[in-house]
Amino acid sequence: MESWQRAQQLLRQQVGEEHYDAWIKPLRLARLEEGQAVIHVPSKFYRDWVRRHYLDLLRASLNQDGGPAPEIILEIDRGKQHELFPEPPNLPTSAAKAMPRRRRARPGGLVERYTFDSFVVGPSNQFAHAAAQAVASRPGELYNPLFIYGSVGIGKTHLVNAIGHRVLERNPQAKIVYISSEAFVNDLITSLRQDKMAEFKNRFRKVDLLILDDAQFLAGRERTQEEFFHTFNTLHESHRQIVLTSDKFPKEIPDLEERLRNRFEWGLTADIQAPEIETRVAIVQAKAEQAGLDLPPEVGDVVAQLVGANVREIEGALTRLGAMASLNSREINVEFAREVLAPQTRTSASPITMDHVKKVVAKHFGLSVTELCSKRRTQHIVHARQVAMHLTREIIGASYPRIGSEFGGRDHSTVIHACNKIIRERDHNPSFTTTLRALEDAVRQKRT
Repeated sequence: MESWQRAQQLLRQQVGEEHYDAWIKPLRLARLEEGQAVIHVPSKFYRDWVRRHYLDLLRASLNQDGGPAPEIILEIDRGKQHELFPEPPNLPTSAAKAMPRRRRARPGGLVERYTFDSFVVGPSNQFAHAAAQAVASRPGELYNPLFIYGSVGIGKTHLVNAIGHRVLERNPQAKIVYISSEAFVNDLITSLRQDKMAEFKNRFRKVDLLILDDAQFLAGRERTQEEFFHTFNTLHESHRQIVLTSDKFPKEIPDLEERLRNRFEWGLTADIQAPEIETRVAIVQAKAEQAGLDLPPEVGDVVAQLVGANVREIEGALTRLGAMASLNSREINVEFAREVLAPQTRTSASPITMDHVKKVVAKHFGLSVTELCSKRRTQHIVHARQVAMHLTREIIGASYPRIGSEFGGRDHSTVIHACNKIIRERDHNPSFTTTLRALEDAVRQKRT
């Protein structure tokens, strides 16, 4: 197709001859329909590499008529599935260093890059990080189970994988299983259908460390909960370590059997909050370094402010930034970052501000913003102020000192106390949890 040939010529100019021969030339355009381009790749390795480094370039190169950029769908060429890692011609040195010639095994299904060394620690995750390190140093002895909870994309999966890697460092013979609850359910269903429950039980009950990600998805599945209950008991009684993650505190998971909920709370429950701006900046810088992207400090600040707290979104933003800089031969500066990341920022037309949080909370509690930030310490005002501080921290990710300054010049320790108090109340008072969620929705949707 002419459009594909033109796109290839443009890509050859943008990425250079070596990279073109290595990564673009083996691609095949299967079909180009309105709004969608299906491209065949030789293997899963190629698909993952192209998706990570060249997706935006492909989209832009196929968008030469000024219309909307097509959606790129990368499909593995079934005729080449036997090739685990087909060697591309003239592989550039930089790419060869970035990916080993052979994939290293990942024991237990652990994600290789998620280690303690690559985890950025800040006030929002410091407690969970310390707990994870303690468990990794003495599995089965301290905090069993370890239950880590928090919203999507703020480091839970990274942290529990890091536990697995540290355990393997200390004991290479350790038997580890890392699995999502969805995969656990699917394995159970398959084992029941194929009458292989003995193999299923052996797989999960004879390990040294079981890591179950997204435990909230066990909710409402009676047969799965019963099996996991017995698996949990077997491992716990034999002092084998259990690590769980969830987006909710155990008491907040609906349709979870009480006996399983109680066991989730037997050990240590640690939450990860949305990272404050300083930690987000550090995450941006760390991810940029891992991606080989030369990011000036001021650009890192802008990315952290525009993209938000979700680490996956940060990674996506950096990938887009690097790709667009390469495609347009542009220097990555603050102006360019704002231009490129504009479509990826939050859905609201303007960022959520502290003033907006104050207005929403003050209106809900029947106060004025002045009263909310005043020195008055009546119980009603203090509680409203603590809620506003918590939401400011949770949604905006502002630092404790900055929040204290905005709420009447209070010390950062006062803010920490307020946030912790609201979290405790949220975890133990379902009625208050409902109220807090409604306020959070109102803030995020810019309602007053």
